[in-house]
Order: sequence, then structure tokens, then C-alpha cells
Amino acid sequence: MQSLHTLEMTPDRPAIGTFVFSSDPASTEIAARAGFGLVVADMEHAPLGMCDVMNHARAAQAAGVCCWARIPAHGIDEIGRVLDTGVQGLVLPHFGLDLARTRKALAAFRFPPAGTRGTCSVVRGLRYRLDDPAADLRAADARILSVGLVEDKEAVENIEEIVALPGLDAVMPGGPGDLAASLGLHGQGDHPAVRAAALRVVQAARTRTGLKVGMYLGNADSAAFWRDMALDFYVVSIDYRILEQGYASVHAAVTRQIAP
Repeated sequence: MQSLHTLEMTPDRPAIGTFVFSSDPASTEIAARAGFGLVVADMEHAPLGMCDVMNHARAAQAAGVCCWARIPAHGIDEIGRVLDTGVQGLVLPHFGLDLARTRKALAAFRFPPAGTRGTCSVVRGLRYRLDDPAADLRAADARILSVGLVEDKEAVENIEEIVALPGLDAVMPGGPGDLAASLGLHGQGDHPAVRAAALRVVQAARTRTGLKVGMYLGNADSAAFWRDMALDFYVVSIDYRILEQGYASVHAAVTRQIAP
């Protein structure tokens, strides 16, 4: 079986991804063809199940891009099952609000003795077999990313302790969604207070060697503000929103052309 794609992301060549709400893996294929190197199948807000996520992971692998999944905030017990689908990372929403629960979640990413993930070789995430169990499980641990999505005022205030948690591979502040809402600024991802909270997360993350740092952008125009922050990855908008904007643009163009 072809090796599962591993996302390369550095400040010099940051990865650019997008959230996928559609159950149709064509969304992943189209995003890849458009140049995106990462898709995040959303199980928190979209009605995606395990089979949907696995189909997105398959489409991503075939296209040579990376697939993560965002799980529900209280889906810690599902971490192993979602990883078994073959995604290369999981985004954990409302990360750090409950530190005991957060530690439990991070432990679930890795196999014993490093963590608590259950072991079954006949799953896509382990390529349906273990030739060398010890080596294969170590390799699987190494290619999985745990991504903490910091989107609450309380978590931002405690961010220095949160980014120090063992087992955390990447961190990403929220934006116009929950982070803005927690600050009483619904939908205002570019508000100075929201940006200041996101910047605090980035700065705290930079104090830990090896921790990847990303940013969620509600729209492409927001990218310029973060250009000099040396981020490793960006997750931009949602397939449904991009589709709506595309349709709106085409409709407006046709309307202009046929206007009397």
C-alpha cells in the first residue's frame, strides 16, 4: 500500500488547508487540485461520520495531500477510532479548557507505553497489517499530529501551561467563530482584541521547541496580517462557504452581463 502522505509545513513553506463539511470526497479532490495541501474533515459542526472521514482520507492520499479531522469537543473516546481511518492528524476544539481531560485526550493519540491508544492492526491507519509491530507502531505514533484549537478566553489566559502539555504537536488559535464569541465579538475575527488573543497563543507556542503553530482564517484577506509571524500552516475558510462565494461571484457576473 502506498505510504500515507505526511504534511510538510515550515515557516518558509507553510501549508495551506481548508475545512471540509461536505460528505462528498470530491470536495477534497477539488481542494487538492486547486493547490491546497491539507483538508480538515469536520466532525464537530458537519454531519460527517467515520466512513465519510475515511473517504476524505482516501481521496487526500490519492491526490497526494494530507487529511486531518476535527472531532467534537467531547469526543475524546473516539480519538483512536478516527485515527484508525487513516487521517494524519486530529484537531481538538475548545482545547485546554479542562486540563485533566486535555491530558487524557493527548494520551489517546499514541500507543502504549507512550499513550493509551488501542491497538488493532487490521485498520486503514495501520495499513491493515503490522509487519514489525514495535517499529510500525512507533512509525504510526511519529506521523500523527495532535492539534489543539484554542478558542476560549479562559484557555488563552492559561496558554503558557497549555502549550507545555506533553503530547501536543501543534496549536492553532480560533478566530471569527468561538474565540471571537468568547470575547463577546461574534464573527469579528479581525477585531484587535481577537487578534491580540490569537497573537498571545502564537507567542506562547513559540516558546516550546518543535511545536507547530497555525492559524484559522475566516477569509483569505486576513492572511496578510499574519504574514510576518512565521506560521507553519493556515486553515482557510470552509468548502461550503467557498462554494457559496463562488456561486455568488458567478451569479453577479452573469447578472452584470445581461443587465439592460
